[in-house]
Order: sequence, then structure tokens, then C-alpha cells
Amino acid sequence: MKLFQTVLFTRLTLLLIAVAAAAVITCGGEKSAVQAPVTGTSAILADGEIATSTPLPKIPPPDAVPDGLEPVWEAYTIMVREYVERNKVDPAKLTEGAIKGMIQALGDAHTAYIDPADMKVEQSGFQGEFDGIGAHVEQSKDGRHIIIIAPIEGSPAERAGVKSGDIILAVDGVDAEGWSVVEGVNKIRGRKGTTVELKLDRIGESLPITVKIVRGTIETPSVRSRMLEDEKYGVVKISTFTARTYEETRAAMDKLVKDGAKGIVIDLRQNPGGLLTAVVDIASDFLKDGLVTYEVDGRGNRTDWPVKKGGKYQDIPVVILVDAFSASGSEVLSGALQDHGRAIVIGTTTFGKGSVNFLRELSNGGGLYLTVARWYTPNGRALEGKGVTPDVTVDFPEGASAKTITEDIQMSAAIKQLNFQTGQTIAATPAK
Repeated sequence: MKLFQTVLFTRLTLLLIAVAAAAVITCGGEKSAVQAPVTGTSAILADGEIATSTPLPKIPPPDAVPDGLEPVWEAYTIMVREYVERNKVDPAKLTEGAIKGMIQALGDAHTAYIDPADMKVEQSGFQGEFDGIGAHVEQSKDGRHIIIIAPIEGSPAERAGVKSGDIILAVDGVDAEGWSVVEGVNKIRGRKGTTVELKLDRIGESLPITVKIVRGTIETPSVRSRMLEDEKYGVVKISTFTARTYEETRAAMDKLVKDGAKGIVIDLRQNPGGLLTAVVDIASDFLKDGLVTYEVDGRGNRTDWPVKKGGKYQDIPVVILVDAFSASGSEVLSGALQDHGRAIVIGTTTFGKGSVNFLRELSNGGGLYLTVARWYTPNGRALEGKGVTPDVTVDFPEGASAKTITEDIQMSAAIKQLNFQTGQTIAATPAK
């Protein structure tokens, strides 16, 4: 969930811009610095040369320095007054370096700085249409890389051969290690018809592979549905949660029920998440009361997201499919229906992203994508770093997935579960 709010920086900006430089000062090696003796208006340097003094700029002190940040202001003052290469003391560059240094110190893979140029890229992905390659991405668990959760079906990324689990090593020859998700998305997106080159690390490949992708306009209907062949069960495949997803899900459910579906498989595999409001609306259609999720912020304040009244599908049997690439909102939905005893979850343990992130606009035109809270399931299970453990674990052979083998063994397990719940005989034909 990405929300934009303006954060006004006054004198605190000056306090921030020295953090990165202060870190460099402490890493000078084993040799101790030699202080030059002062003689009149000149200084005798360690190598015997004489440097003529120059007027020092005046730096007005801030009205107040927050406790603990005094060294930051002191370091900035010293740099401006004394650093030998004055042209490198660029407040704008130091500001960005300081912010990145502070974020790195947090050790949070989901918090990132977005520079002003990247902030200009239209953030339209959650509206259901954008220009780009058409792939969902997420931060790797070590926080060092961006990983492909899933290419969108029919997208330029899928046609170019991009696969789930691919790690992005470089974009157009620029090393991508250490990039945040937002940085990566903004670097990869671009105008329709332009080309982007990705260097990828792929499971099973000994060397990195390079793919060139021509960007296109990605229309992202987030829901697809179908009746299972030879079965009276419907499948609702939700690929992401956008502003359109709730309406798309309700329309799909209405059609499946009208077509005689006696049970529903909600397929959340490779779903990277999206808008929490869409997740709450969808969950509310299957639940009677209680909570969908709750979040706790850094001050310990709790915000509940209750079930909305008037759900249409409170009684139809439901099975949810998840995998290691089901993240964020898909974990909230599966965890909620699991805790309420409303659905059996089948597949593998999910990704484990339970962070609430806001995008705050900064006065320099950049932004701070910040983790502000954590999500929990109704029963209090933390999602961050743990994910949702399925009721029934069904995994594919190593390197395989539902898209690469003839029989979808996870879907077959879902059919078996619905047969048990509805009292039907077990299907003889494998699911595809």
C-alpha cells in the first residue's frame, strides 16, 4: 500500500546531510592524522608545504538540535568550513547520502529512499494499468536484491522468458545490488516501445542470463476465473490486489455460483500483494464478523481492520492455494480465512512480508518508502519473516511449478479437499 503524504523539512535537513560523511571520517585506516602547526595566517603542512588560509564561510546554527543529533550538525559544519575540495560539499548530494546511510543503519529491507528523478515516474500500478515489462517483484529476504515474484500472463516479461524466482542483478548494465523494490520498479519501467535489458540470476543456471524486453502498456486485470473440467468447482485466480480487484472478484464469484460451482479454489500463488483495502473487501465477502487483520505501529498503537457486513459468500466451501511467492496482501487474506476456520490453506509456506509501508514525499522532490507498522492475523500471528504455514503442505519437485508440469498437484489437492468438504467422490482426472 503506497500512500503519498508531504513531509516538511526545515532545519532538520541540515542535520541529516552529514551522516554519510561522518561515517567516512571514522574509517581513515590505521595511520593517525597529523595536525599542521599554525603560523600566523598560514599553516605548515605535514609535507613541508605552506597553505595560505582562506576566509571560512559562516554557518548559522539551527534554533535547536534534537538530543543525540549534535554530532551530525558538528560534522556538517566542519565539512563546510574545512574540507579541502569545496566543490564536493554539495548539500543536495550529502542529503541523499545521509538519508541512505540512516536507512541502511535500520537494516529494514522494505524501507528505502527514492530520489527525485524516480519519484517522477507515475505510480499507477495499483490502478490496474501502466507502462513497463509486466512483472511483480519483491525484496529478497536478505534485503540485497530484487526478486521476480511472477511475470504477468501475456506480458512482455513473460514473452521474453522471465520466470518466478529470477534475481535481478543489473538493469541496463547498472548493478542492482542494494536497490529497494521502488528503485528497481522505477528503473525498469519506461515508455511503451523502449527496451530494457535485465541481467538475471536463475535457479538451475550456472551463469547469469541476459534478456532484452520491449516495454508495453500493461493492462492488469487482477482476477481470472474458470470452472474446473469435470468438476463442480470454480477457481478464482487473484494475481495482485489493485483498486479493481474487489469488483473483479465479486463478478467472477457471481458467475461461478450461477454456473453451479459447489466449492471455490482461491489461487493466490505468486500473488505479491497490493492494496489492503481490496484485501479487506474480498475477505469480508467470505466472513461473517471479527477481524481481517490488525496492525501495530512503532509506538505500540494497534489499528483493527474489521470484517465488513453483508458478505455474499459466507457458506460456500473454500480452499486457498499459496506458495513461497505469495506475499503481503495475499498472506493477510489467506491468514484471515485460515484463522476464522473459513478456508483450508494448501501449498507451501508463504513469503513472509508483513510490513505496512507508506511513501512519504520529501521537500527535495524525493521520497521515503518507510515501514510504519506490522500486520498480524486475527489470532495474533506475525506475518513478517514467518509467512503463513499451510494446513496441508504440497510442494512441487525442485525447479518445477504449476506452469511447468502437466499435473498441478496443488490444485489436485484442493479438489480432493473440496470433495471431502462437499461429500463428493474424488476426481479421477488430474488437475491442469
